Amino acid sequence: MGDPAGIDREDYAAVCCAVQNLCLSLHNAGMGTKWTTGPVNFDTEFSEIVGLKKEEYVVGTIWFGTPEANPSAPKKKKKIKDVFRRTN
Repeated sequence: MGDPAGIDREDYAAVCCAVQNLCLSLHNAGMGTKWTTGPVNFDTEFSEIVGLKKEEYVVGTIWFGTPEANPSAPKKKKKIKDVFRRTN
């Protein structure tokens, strides 16, 4: 990723934000999502199927669909002292 202030890094961050917004929008519509950066994204056959140019790369693949059932929210949230602990 080259220059930390460069356009490539800025573009990557913008894509990550867009994907998060897409996943939130789909969730709001009652759909489930999974964003994966697994090996398929780097497979040459996958690149050919989706028509990537040599200078392009996949940031991730988004799986989405309607869940069979909507899981219920947790009945009780944990208190912060149950999640974090201080060590000296």
